[in-house]
Amino acid sequence: MKYFVCYTIRDKEITFSLLQHYANFLKISGDVYIDLINNNSLDKQKRVFQELDQCDVLIIIETKNVYNSKWVELEINRALELKKEIVKISVKSILEKISNSNTFC
Repeated sequence: MKYFVCYTIRDKEITFSLLQHYANFLKISGDVYIDLINNNSLDKQKRVFQELDQCDVLIIIETKNVYNSKWVELEINRALELKKEIVKISVKSILEKISNSNTFC
């Protein structure tokens, strides 16, 4: 299983640390692509679309401003065109799991 994590850093809850914890959790069941962590390419936009095209599941981390992001909109539309599975998870849910267990550590 290959996961592409979709989010916006416009919301202060989305931090590098949170994304890393969530990536570690997802790695238990597959490969994970998170742009902020994994994109060291010269052509960053091209890499995002390559990773999205290859993923099995697009995971949207829902925050207050996630659906106001043009990049998030582009990623969701492309995932829909490619008939990718789309899963939504609230940032609150991720934060609760991080603080309540070692599962995400």
